[in-house]
This record gives sequence, C-alpha cells and structure tokens, in this order.
Amino acid sequence: MKEGFSFRSVFNPAVVRAFAADLKRAWPEFNSRGFSRLINSRIEDLNFGARSDLITEALERYLPDEYPRAVRILLDALGPELDVPDLTGYDGFIIMPQTAYIARNGLEHYDLSMHALYEMTKRFSSEGAVRTFLRRYPERTLALFNTWVENPNPHVRRLVSEGTRPRLPLASRLNAFVDDPVPVIGLLEKLKADPELYVRRSVANNLNDIAKDNPDIVLATLERWSVDAGDGTQWIIRHGLRTLLKQGHPRAFKLLGYGESAAVRISHIAICPTPVSLGDDAVLTLALVSEGSESQQLMIDYIVHYVKANGARKPKVFKLAKKTLAPGEEVTLSKRLSFRPMTTRTYYPGRHRLDIQINGSIIGGMEFDVV
Repeated sequence: MKEGFSFRSVFNPAVVRAFAADLKRAWPEFNSRGFSRLINSRIEDLNFGARSDLITEALERYLPDEYPRAVRILLDALGPELDVPDLTGYDGFIIMPQTAYIARNGLEHYDLSMHALYEMTKRFSSEGAVRTFLRRYPERTLALFNTWVENPNPHVRRLVSEGTRPRLPLASRLNAFVDDPVPVIGLLEKLKADPELYVRRSVANNLNDIAKDNPDIVLATLERWSVDAGDGTQWIIRHGLRTLLKQGHPRAFKLLGYGESAAVRISHIAICPTPVSLGDDAVLTLALVSEGSESQQLMIDYIVHYVKANGARKPKVFKLAKKTLAPGEEVTLSKRLSFRPMTTRTYYPGRHRLDIQINGSIIGGMEFDVV
C-alpha cells in the first residue's frame, strides 16, 4: 500500500468515470455524465462505506426501473474475470456497490440475482450481498451452494465459504448459523481439500467464526478431519483453531500435537524499562527451562491484561513462539511490547499484568506499571 493511501480512495472520481464509460458502452442511452457528476460532486468528504452507498444509489437513479433490464446492463458492462485465485490491487472494488444494488433491488428475482452475483464474484467478491438471499431463501441458497462447491472457478467456491461465515467482518451476523452451524459445516466438508489456499483460508476463517459460538462442533469436525487429512486440510485445521488456541482449549492443543500440560518453568521474566511510558516501547525477556523427561512441543503465548479507562483490566492474547525443548533445555525469548497510540486500541496508565501461557495453561507472569 502506497504511503498516504486512504482505503476510501478505491472509490475516486477516475474510477467512477471509468465505470460510467463501461455502462455507456453496455447501454448507449446511459447518462454517464449525470451519473459521474452526481457521485463526484459529493464523494470527497465521504468515508469508504458512504462512497460505496452513494454509487449504489446513483445506479438506482440512472439505470432502468425494470430490474431485469438493469441487471443485464451491469452484466454486459463487467470486465474480464480474475485470472488468479486471489484478489489483487483495488480496481475490483467498483464491483462492491453493484453487488449491493443486487441485494437491495433483486430479492424478488432470485435466479437472475444469484446469476449476477455469481458473475460478479468472479471479478471481486459477492460475499456481503449474497447473505441477503441466504437469509430470505436459506434452503434454496444452500442447495445452490452445494453445486457451487464443485465449480471450477475458485472465486465461486470461496463465495460459498465466505458468504456463509456466521461472523463475517463488516457484515451483519447470520444468526441462524450462529445458532446451528451444521448446514455450513456440510459445505465446508466439501471444500476442506480444495486445491487453492485462497479457498482453504476462507474455510479456516469460517471455522474460526463458528468456534466462537460452537467450539465443540468445530472441535468434533476437525478431530474427524484430522484422521486422514492431507497437507491442505491440515493447514485448515491449524488456522481454524486460532480462537480456541488463544482461549487455551485443551482439545485444540491436542489436535495439533501439543500436550495438555507442559513440564516447563520460568527461570527469568522481565519487562524493560519499567515503568513503561505511554507512547513508548518495552521489551519482554523470557527464559524457560524444560523439566520434562522427554522432548516437548510448546506453543508459547503471552497475555497482556490492559488497563481500561474505568481501571478494570482486559486480557489480549498474543503469539510468542513455537518451540520443541529437550529434557533440561533452556530457551530465551524476547518480544517488543508497544504502547504507542493506535486506531484500534487506546492505552491507559495503571498496573498492567502479563501472563505466560504454554499449551493453553498459564504458568506464571508478572505485573508492571504504565505511566
């Protein structure tokens, strides 16, 4: 990403004019000047979501009132399909307000709308818009998804997984699948050995979503998959367990070959400098000694209990290292801790705590001050 790049700028006047020209070629009667003027006269002060909404509203104003005719224009204006199994660059984002147009206007035209999202997802992604149809027509859409899992296009296969994520970021939850994820698990089952990492990553993210509400279902599923898992499925298992590993769930560690308890002690732990000044960094130094009689696989995490504005503390788990220690072996690790301002976290002064978690169990820690 270029220095100074603002994500909202993926929707900019030049992109709008190019899109208008594509629509004009698909439908010569299209008022490309009015369309561009409406958007570009208002776009400057809007954030990413508002810019996308504005383009969708302009489509509703300037496309024909007859929905089937409008959709045909959008489809005729589409560019070439993506050639690689991943999203690259930012040009494809102009598809996003088009999928929103489908979701907002096409619920009574199921077949045509799903065909449009099918074609659009090959150029970007329809993961947000398709959820509208999944809510309205759950059985019909799940049946269609059961055919799409075998589609030769990886973007279509990924749409099945990404579109059914119960907690898809920047989208409303699919509460039906929060309550009962079994229909989703059935789809993921057919994608667990997908040849494309692009698709398998979505499967792992979907499982990680499900695990936040239904950990036992995810664990039972991955325990079953692990019996004859190839490399691709093993990758899904490792990445689909992220939340459960952070929570210290014993079955998750066992699935990855880690013992439920580690015979390890902390021989040294320090944070320097202390106290830590707001806006500065500190360094955690940790020394561990194996007290086991056999080699041990260790997943080492650290948990910072950050002080909140009200003085209470809230924990956040971070990955530190994966190590295999022989009997009596000692290892020293270090990690930079940042207390610099971030858009995603505000730091407050007070007594913090840092715990060391190994294979899901807390083995020790220390308290430190931030001033």
